[in-house]
Amino acid sequence: MSLLHAIEQYLGSNDSWPSSIIYRLFAETRSPSVVKELVAFFAGNGVPQTRACSLYNACNPTTKELVRQLFYARYSLWHTSDTVRRYSMYYDIRIKKHVRRDVSYFRDFLDDGRENSVLVPGSAAPKLGVENTATPTLISTRLELVRPEQL
Repeated sequence: MSLLHAIEQYLGSNDSWPSSIIYRLFAETRSPSVVKELVAFFAGNGVPQTRACSLYNACNPTTKELVRQLFYARYSLWHTSDTVRRYSMYYDIRIKKHVRRDVSYFRDFLDDGRENSVLVPGSAAPKLGVENTATPTLISTRLELVRPEQL
């Protein structure tokens, strides 16, 4: 099974992902804030750490080891830190809205194993898909290079 197909089993087609996530994954300069947003999106939507990290590494083969370590560390914090739980906002693929993790109900889980979350009032619906990114041609090319990657 291809890596991208495995991720799409959790998130649906990349055409349904927020364009900002796609841009950050394929084109934006790596930084702690980029990693933080990517991890919130993947972890919040139930993508296992190993698969999310494999996709990140496939999309960023020249990424420095320090950034890769930061990705793993943020993923770990997503599940263990009260502060990260309290302030994490992400786009929930199922309900197509931005949500914040609900700390008060952290131990309550939905039928699919994901945690409860609360809607973020006033958050605008994001643009979706590669075509709504700042560099759709570049990202489409990079996406085609990642598509054959196997688990």
